[in-house]
Amino acid sequence: MKTTRVKTFLGVIGLVLANSTSHLPAQSPPPAYYDAPYSGVPTGTVPGRYYATPLSGKVYLSFDAGVALQQDITMSDTIGDSETVTFDPGARLDFDLGYNFTKNWASELEIGLVANQVKNSFFLGTDFMEVDLVELPIMVNVIYTQPLGRHFSTYIGGGIGGVFSDYSNEFGGTTASDTTFGFQGLAGIKYAINDRWDIGVTYKFLGTTDHDVGPGFDSNGNPTEFKSDGTMTHSILVALTCKF
Repeated sequence: MKTTRVKTFLGVIGLVLANSTSHLPAQSPPPAYYDAPYSGVPTGTVPGRYYATPLSGKVYLSFDAGVALQQDITMSDTIGDSETVTFDPGARLDFDLGYNFTKNWASELEIGLVANQVKNSFFLGTDFMEVDLVELPIMVNVIYTQPLGRHFSTYIGGGIGGVFSDYSNEFGGTTASDTTFGFQGLAGIKYAINDRWDIGVTYKFLGTTDHDVGPGFDSNGNPTEFKSDGTMTHSILVALTCKF
């Protein structure tokens, strides 16, 4: 059973996606000619042959949400005890503020939230309580977009930044907050509903450097410090973008 924190997170994602989709404006027929310096659409071309994205501005806001899969990590203490920590599928939520420098290149600031329930860890006490790994990535991404037709385009990108994380249990306890270097790669495909709204699917890989999990007690009851490998998270997300 998921913790209340993860259940609430997943519920919020579902409500936001449902509400955003229900309020999308209906698609209007494209004009016969475009003058879109940021979209790559040649002026005076036949409609229907090119990716139709005439932007009224270069700024965009993007929201994505979906499933997050954490790879296993190794956790150890100062006397040399170690274990493999495994995770259940969780959820990821991101907000992006981006800027199109050219028709193909953009940069964006991303703030995210990733939550996964720990499946198995003696050190973290999963035998008698539910424990979640919660990560807050703050990334700067660079994105390259290539049109595929009148409405579709594909994109790839990468980013670096910081990831804040801790382990929290169902009783409200948390480990010490940890900050690590983060890096990610992403790729996806999107569909232009109209000149302002895009919807798409994105894959993101988020990695971090090693973590200082915090103080605790070893198997002999002595104070110790716990450390772990960096986390590696694979996410499949539904993305909604509004262009200004």
